[in-house]
Amino acid sequence: MFILLLASAVFLLAERSAHAYVDPGTGSLLYQAALTLLLGFGLAVRRIRGSVAGLVRRLASRGTASERITTERD
Repeated sequence: MFILLLASAVFLLAERSAHAYVDPGTGSLLYQAALTLLLGFGLAVRRIRGSVAGLVRRLASRGTASERITTERD
């Protein structure tokens, strides 16, 4: 995974001659798009992790079947 990210960074940051006019604002647009993707991915991971943690907490608070039976008899 690290090698893929490194190769992508080298490819995107390497200087190449353009055979057409490239607007000076194009670079900032690319950086903005990359930052948006990274932050969006981070938010998605955070929300999924929170949902899984909530599910685990809910299941853990139920207790085992023997604990529930003992509690119901008391």
